[in-house]
Amino acid sequence: MSKIIASDTTFSDLERQVITAISEGNITNDEASGLPGASDPPILSMILEKAEHFSARLKPDIQRLLAETDPFGISPTELTNQLDKDPRFRSFGRILTIIIMQAYYQDPRVLKSLGLEARPPFPLGHEMEPDDWSLLEPVRKRAPFYRPA
Repeated sequence: MSKIIASDTTFSDLERQVITAISEGNITNDEASGLPGASDPPILSMILEKAEHFSARLKPDIQRLLAETDPFGISPTELTNQLDKDPRFRSFGRILTIIIMQAYYQDPRVLKSLGLEARPPFPLGHEMEPDDWSLLEPVRKRAPFYRPA
């Protein structure tokens, strides 16, 4: 179930449907490995949440897309290919693709399939190899190359 209430979002129902179709075209579900697609409700909820920060940039392009084409008359994959090929929508498609990828790879199911823990890096932290601070010695010994203020 989506956490977003229709009245709380800056996108209309039609705009959300376009974003859903583009999300589905970018990452489809993989039944063989049990991975969800980007249009899966929890992932889509995160996509819409992240997209709200870019709504001033995305909304006019969604409206232009709706005015010039029928995004629901073609498959989601064809829609994403069309966005990538058309220079008028290329920037829009790329912004939305970045948002979709960020949301998708934050989903716990996807992280677990990649062998990663679905948790923030802190407070448990991650193991790091010890640094070799001796590499900075030549920089420390070098004479200043800037003017004193």
